[in-house]
Amino acid sequence: MFEFIRKNNKLLTGLLMLLILPAFVLGGIELYHRAAGAGDGVASVNGRAITQHEWDAVHRQRVQQLRDAQPGLDVSLLDTDYAKYQTLERLVEEYAVMEWIAKSKQFVSDQQVQEALLEIPQIAALRGADGQINTQAYADLLRNSGQTPQSFEAAVRGQLSEQQFMQGLGLASSWQPAMLTEQVIKPLLQQREVQVAMFPTAQYVAQVKHTDAQLQDWYRQHTARYSVPEQVDVEYLVLDPQAVLKRHPHTDKDLADWYAQQAARYGTPETRRARHILIAADEKADAATQAAAQKKAEDLLKEIKAQPERFADLAQKHSQDPGSAAKGGDLGFFEHKTMVKPFADAAFALKPGEVSGVVKSPFGYHIIRLDDVKPAKVPALQTVLQQVENDFAEERLKQHFASDANLLAEAVAKDRSSLQAAASKLGLSVQTAKGLTANAQAQQLPPTQVILTHPNVQKVLFEQQTLSGKQVSDPITVSPNDVVVLRVTNHVPAHTQAYEAVKAQVQADYVQEKAAELAKAAGQAQLQQGAANTAGVPFAAPTTVSRIKPGNYSNAVVDAALRANVNKLPALEGADLGEQGYAIVRVLKAATESDELAAPLRAQYAPAVQQSVAQAQVQAYLNSIKPQLKVKINVPKPTVPQNLQHAAE
Repeated sequence: MFEFIRKNNKLLTGLLMLLILPAFVLGGIELYHRAAGAGDGVASVNGRAITQHEWDAVHRQRVQQLRDAQPGLDVSLLDTDYAKYQTLERLVEEYAVMEWIAKSKQFVSDQQVQEALLEIPQIAALRGADGQINTQAYADLLRNSGQTPQSFEAAVRGQLSEQQFMQGLGLASSWQPAMLTEQVIKPLLQQREVQVAMFPTAQYVAQVKHTDAQLQDWYRQHTARYSVPEQVDVEYLVLDPQAVLKRHPHTDKDLADWYAQQAARYGTPETRRARHILIAADEKADAATQAAAQKKAEDLLKEIKAQPERFADLAQKHSQDPGSAAKGGDLGFFEHKTMVKPFADAAFALKPGEVSGVVKSPFGYHIIRLDDVKPAKVPALQTVLQQVENDFAEERLKQHFASDANLLAEAVAKDRSSLQAAASKLGLSVQTAKGLTANAQAQQLPPTQVILTHPNVQKVLFEQQTLSGKQVSDPITVSPNDVVVLRVTNHVPAHTQAYEAVKAQVQADYVQEKAAELAKAAGQAQLQQGAANTAGVPFAAPTTVSRIKPGNYSNAVVDAALRANVNKLPALEGADLGEQGYAIVRVLKAATESDELAAPLRAQYAPAVQQSVAQAQVQAYLNSIKPQLKVKINVPKPTVPQNLQHAAE
């Protein structure tokens, strides 16, 4: 189990996230059954409803995860009905997997859950001298993330069960015949020796004649080209960590004083090496059992005092700690916090070579001998200055951000007509952005304006109340430490530009399109004359092309070359180059790349082919169980947005 988790970093990351996120979506089977309600909702699985609120929450979480992973991502693509529907489909499939696991009782064992817990560093650090987790420290750790041991272990069981289930499907579909990979790479290896004759659009521009009436008619047929999206000019304030820390500066003395209080965080704590003998006695055992264990420990202590050199030998013979008995009771070096308190207090009170009295802990009765001490080490401030400054800044941010955000809210509430008063009160600069659209992409904006592309900001920015009233908005939370307030200063509704305003562009577009049509017509006319009549056709010198080595030619030219009938060479094919014109491709020879190139391609594409096959088979399996689980999606599936359709094409 340990190796399974170590080799599945995503699973281990997921388990760690359970500790970090108080409400981890779909954390486990038990949580799923507790969260899901009866009814239809936006979707249902086996009669358990998925609510609109849950759908929205999961979509927001996934959008934020993508934003964190890809800061330059155009989030407008994710704020569409289509993207939200994809989230719902994945959510339904996750619920279906959980329901199927529960229905077929394919849970992981308690032992697997416990082993997984010990793979989480924060929990592994809670093991005591007997190798068991300190239950109180474990509960305290989980309480800090708003969980209980029961809910957390249910979440871990859910993730492990889902991982086991999905891995089983993957293993079942991991075999594939080698010919599948060959079918994928074969088109990439095909070569053609070609001559290409270009019919460029530019050569036909002079032949295009037009009247103003024709231009106006063409304009009316293509008004979408000359439409202007809704735009706003906006002024805004950003309360972020930099602004807060600037408002609350610190001195070198402040930093030094804080470090003096926190120095232990940056050093190495004192560790001690000890041996022990454990006579086990559960703290819930009856008095007689406790007394017998205590007496045995006291008798052993007498032997040790008489013959101290026999401590390791006696530990091997009598200690009931399976983790250390075979090593003569040696526990290695440990920190105070890693042991249960009675044991740790006793061990850290000894001097090297000293033996403790009998020490009672929740696990029984211990005799401890201290062998070595490694003193705590505290580094000089200058050696850890950068880390200390970062941590001190974070501490100050926690102290001041909420109060500054409240001040900002109060300031804008008092004056909705301007940002100046709020800016002065908090020492912020009023920033401006012009011509901002609802689909503005982060990578197209200056760094200071990227925050305006956040969905929370966009939603407020283009609300009717914001646009019509030109009032200062309420504070908009972008992240836990980023708040924006804004005011629209100018609003331009979406509209089509007048013909006279874009006449020059209309003329250029009309001429370009008609010239491209003439180029295509000329090329197709020449192509129809066939290979027997190519005199005067401006073929370039022969060259070899393939999909992986297209040379200077476009995909359209390569596609045409590979489309030609190799049994009838030389052959002619046409290639429509769109606005660039047309090309005639004369194919002279056909060949296949050498094995020298094929081998690395096989190595490159085989994993992707296998993954695609596995994903397809997993999806087919999920589709097969949906009818049995009465899966229903009660929301109409939206159409694919045009920008994604174009991307797919």
